[in-house]
Amino acid sequence: MKNTFDTWAKRAKSEGYRSRASYKLLEIDKKYQLISKSNLIFELGSSPGGWSQVISKNKKSDCECIAIDLLDMKEVEGINFYKLDLYSDKFNKKIEDYSNSVDLILSDMSVNLSGIKIVDEEGNKDLNLFCLELSKKILKPDGALLIKSFNNSNLLYLKKEFERLFTNVYIEKPLASKTSSPEVYLLGLVLK
Repeated sequence: MKNTFDTWAKRAKSEGYRSRASYKLLEIDKKYQLISKSNLIFELGSSPGGWSQVISKNKKSDCECIAIDLLDMKEVEGINFYKLDLYSDKFNKKIEDYSNSVDLILSDMSVNLSGIKIVDEEGNKDLNLFCLELSKKILKPDGALLIKSFNNSNLLYLKKEFERLFTNVYIEKPLASKTSSPEVYLLGLVLK
């Protein structure tokens, strides 16, 4: 397992990606063409910028991408980065102009793990539900939401919540995810 992790990390370094997470998005995007179909993308939890790099390389030239994180992020060409707390008034003000106009919301966010399983699982569930609620506000009817989630006791509930909101729902486990990790990605396509 460590060798797999090292392989992806080395590959990311050699290919100029900021993190091995880039390959997770590359694999999912290759299957669904999420980025190339989009004119407006929101990326939540964008630092250190691995996903932003993938978006930058694969988006249409006139596609706008808004990346948001609490942490600083070095500039990525073609990406508009904002250092914001998603739960802040500033973020709520920011999204006011984007009602039903976003093609794609991407999130590779996870809470800072405390090591207390139930606390971490509930924190990540809350992040997932935040993304779902945001989708209702800013996604276009034919928009898509892709978020990191975890294969734990909350996954079935979250999948059902996705199915209430989206016509098509998929669970993806990219090759670049550690085999030992419960990390999965939930994808919702086309709002109901």
